[in-house]
Amino acid sequence: METLGTIISVIGALLVICIIIMVHELGHFSIGRACKIKVTEFAIGFGPKIKKWVKNDITYSIRWVLLGGFTKFYGEDEASDDKDAFNNQPAGRRALAIAAGPVFNIVFAVIFAVIFLVAFGEYVPAVSEVWEGSAAEEAGLKEGDIITEMDGVDIDFYMEVTAAQRRSNDESIHLKVLRDGQEHQMTIPKRYYERIPEANRNGRTDEQMEVDGVKAGFTYWQEHKPYGFFESIAASFRWTFSALRETLFGILGIFGGIFGAGMPEGVMGIGGIVSELGMALRQSLEYLLKLCAVINISLAVFNLLPLPALDGGRLVFIGIEKLFRRPVPRKVEGMIHFVGFILLFGLMIFFLFRDVTGMVGG
Repeated sequence: METLGTIISVIGALLVICIIIMVHELGHFSIGRACKIKVTEFAIGFGPKIKKWVKNDITYSIRWVLLGGFTKFYGEDEASDDKDAFNNQPAGRRALAIAAGPVFNIVFAVIFAVIFLVAFGEYVPAVSEVWEGSAAEEAGLKEGDIITEMDGVDIDFYMEVTAAQRRSNDESIHLKVLRDGQEHQMTIPKRYYERIPEANRNGRTDEQMEVDGVKAGFTYWQEHKPYGFFESIAASFRWTFSALRETLFGILGIFGGIFGAGMPEGVMGIGGIVSELGMALRQSLEYLLKLCAVINISLAVFNLLPLPALDGGRLVFIGIEKLFRRPVPRKVEGMIHFVGFILLFGLMIFFLFRDVTGMVGG
C-alpha cells in the first residue's frame, strides 16, 4: 500500500508540474496569437508524442516526458517570407509573446498566494527566547515581540528574515518589533558566546548549549498570522515579490556553485521538486499551494535569465536587434539556442542525478 501511495503521489506531482508548465506555455501561445504571430505547434512535454491533433493549422501534442513543453512559432529560428511569421513581426510583439510565459507564471503565483493566505495565513518571526544577561535583554527585547524590521529590511513574512541575514554583521542588529500594538526600535550589540546561558537551558542537551559565535542573545520562531480576503490580496503581491527575490538569489547561487563557490542549501532539481510535491499531496494542502506558487515563480525567474534557449536569452537577441538595427542571422541564433538547450538539458540531468543519489543515500 505504501508503494502504491508513493506511485500515485509521484504521478500527481508530475501532473502538477505539467499544469504549471502548461500555464507558462499558454502565456506564449495566447499572447502570440493575440499579436497575430503564426503558431505551428503547442506541446506539453518532450520526446515522442502520446497524442496529437490538428486544429486551425496548429498541431497540439502531449508527449511522454512531462518535464517541459513548448510553443513553436513559425519563423522563430529560421527565415521566412510569411508576413505572420515570428521573424517578420515588430520587435515589441515578439518580446511580448516571449515574456508572456514568465508573466503568466507570476500571475498564477499571486493567485496561489491569495488562496493560501486566505485559507491558512502565513508566518511571521516572533521572539521566542531572550538570553539572561544578554544585550538583547538589556535593550528591552521581550519574548513574544513580533519582528517587523531587521537591519533595514521590512519583514511581513518569516521568509524575509533570509534577506535581512544577508545584511547582518558581527557588530550589532537593528530591530523594529511590535508589542501590544506598539512599535519599538532597538539596536542590539552582538557579543561572543561559547555557550547559551545556563538559565536558558530549557531542556537543551549540553551539545545544544554550545554556540561558539557572535550572537545578539535571542532566538525567534514562526508565529502564525491569519489574513482576511482583501488583506490577503494586498499581501499576496508582497509575498510574491519576496519569493521572487529569494528565488533569484537561489538561482544565482546555483551558478556560483557550478563555478566553485559552493552550492546553496535547499536547491533542488526536478527529482527533488517531484519528491516535495508528492509529500505535499499526501500531507498538506497548505504546503502544496505554497509550493505551487514557489514553482511558478522559480519557472518565471529561471526562464528570464539571459541564457540561450531560455526566454531571457531570446529577449537578449531582440535587444541586440534593436540596438544595432539589424537582427542576428536566424541560423546563427537558432544554433546558439540549440547549444544552450543541450547544456541546460545536461544541467537538468545533473540535478536529477544529484537528487536521486541524495534520496538513495538518505
